[in-house]
Parts: sequence; structure tokens; C-alpha cells
Amino acid sequence: MKKGITYDELLAKIPNKYVLATVAGKRCREIENGSEALVKGLKKDTNVQKTFREILTDKIGYDIQEKTGE
Repeated sequence: MKKGITYDELLAKIPNKYVLATVAGKRCREIENGSEALVKGLKKDTNVQKTFREILTDKIGYDIQEKTGE
């Protein structure tokens, strides 16, 4: 049985809660639209749990890009 996912573990990987919500939401929608999960999980795992497991195993992350002059 896999252990539960905690908010503190997720914040250790992506330290900004707003960026975490954005990254997780985008990836969750991708999985819902047919994209294959990058990690093995339990059959009863929701798309959000699959996304969180991907974040914890460093399968997905983020990159902040600076805006250049307009």
C-alpha cells in the first residue's frame, strides 16, 4: 500500500503554492484528456493523485521564463 501524499512534500518540490496549483491543474487536465500517466499508481488513484505522484518523483516540474521587452 502506498503512503499518502502530503502538502509539505509537494511544497518541497515546488515551493510556491500558486505555481504548484497551476502545474498540477495543467497536468491533471492533460491526463484527463488522454495523456498517459508517467508513474505507476493504484487503480483507484484519481488524476490529481497521479499528478501529485509525478511531481513527487520529479517526472514533471516547471520553468519560469522571463518576459522580454515588448
